[in-house]
Amino acid sequence: MNDVKKKVIINIIKKNLKLKNISDLSLSVGSIPNWDSMMHVKIFFDLKKKFSKLNVNNAAKVRSVKDWIDLIERIY
Repeated sequence: MNDVKKKVIINIIKKNLKLKNISDLSLSVGSIPNWDSMMHVKIFFDLKKKFSKLNVNNAAKVRSVKDWIDLIERIY
């Protein structure tokens, strides 16, 4: 995956979670208090705005920052 797409993904997740930095790509749902199921859905919709090929079926098993990166890499 090119670095631009990876940065876009990380920035969207970072913005939603109100984090200054994401250094650990294994950061996942439930690993920090504000990343709950509702936030996960919000992250999905914000990513979908940039990556329109995302859909609920291909995102169903995503749980971490790395999972989002890997999924978008496979799709694009």
